[in-house]
Amino acid sequence: MRLGTCIALEIVTGLVAVGAASLGTAWAFGELRPERPSGPVATTAPLPAPAKPAASAPVPVTPGASDGLALAPRATAPVAEPAPTVAAPDTVAAPAWSFGGRPDDELLAPLRTATLRALKLNRGGTSLSLRLDFDNGAQAAFKPEQIHPQSNPRREIAAYRIDRLLGIGRVPPAFGRTFTMAELLEALGPGQPLARERLRTEIVAQRGRVHGELSWWIPVLGDAFIGRDRIDSTNAIVQWRRWLKAGAQIPAEHRALCEQLSTMTLFDFVIDNTDRWTGNNAKASEDGATLFFIDNTLSFTRSPRGHHKSRIYLERVQTFSRRLVARLRALEEREVREVLARDVEPFERLLSESEIKAILGRRDAALEYIDGLITTHGEDKVLVFP
Repeated sequence: MRLGTCIALEIVTGLVAVGAASLGTAWAFGELRPERPSGPVATTAPLPAPAKPAASAPVPVTPGASDGLALAPRATAPVAEPAPTVAAPDTVAAPAWSFGGRPDDELLAPLRTATLRALKLNRGGTSLSLRLDFDNGAQAAFKPEQIHPQSNPRREIAAYRIDRLLGIGRVPPAFGRTFTMAELLEALGPGQPLARERLRTEIVAQRGRVHGELSWWIPVLGDAFIGRDRIDSTNAIVQWRRWLKAGAQIPAEHRALCEQLSTMTLFDFVIDNTDRWTGNNAKASEDGATLFFIDNTLSFTRSPRGHHKSRIYLERVQTFSRRLVARLRALEEREVREVLARDVEPFERLLSESEIKAILGRRDAALEYIDGLITTHGEDKVLVFP
């Protein structure tokens, strides 16, 4: 697998021709066609922030020696398909998952039963994304089931689970929760007719109940830059692609960012996220040092070889994390099914049978690509990150 030798042509075709404008066409012609569960289409968003302890500031996510990527534990007719046959395991202990140095359970606990106090529509994008404020001081991003097929909440939860299964730790912790439509409208407050109309016309409610996904609220999001260029700009992509070639020398000051870009690109291929580079979705901490893998609702297609957009970006990278590649090699279907079968409420399931099979197919395709690079360049020039 090789990219074209003309970088300018590649950027035009990779970033423009298959950009946001063509994404709608791909949906229209069924090119992406992620599997839909039996039930209304849903959306995803980052979870509310946990209750703020006294004299406690938001916890930043700071990169370590390997930039924090050590492999430790965001109406159409439904598509009917039998649910996966593996039941949620009762005897498997939950892994010690964490985000930014704090256990996921600690971050999520204030969000599970808190009373909704206020609601605000998040800016950007055509789908519906909300910020929720709770009576205990916690905040969350909430994506309800909605009429927009590109935004499905169960996929954000699935992306979180796969991220933790691979030991990456960059997707904000997420789970499903139900509110009543009356609760949401009351939390919106008086006035705001346009926002009120969006809630009423875009949310898919079931007998007045709204199912959706809560994500832990990252207090401040920023952008990562290479020089003056944001990492998802054409100039920056050309540059980091050069640095991530096998055998290339990465400037010391950009090595941590390049490691994260490599891991994000491989992760996006495994979950088949086709929207990372088309809507300002490559976000970072306020200082730009730590990438967050947010907005994963346009993921998990049924293609075992991956959509051409996610393949393009995978093939722009030739150097990877040794531990992440080892984890992908050791990944078993049983593990994937188990991690997706737990705590799925209020949804019937997180992914369908064909969507789960496609994850494993893309894992195999990614390893095939990496093994080809190793054969050509040698392992030490390909597995260059910890």
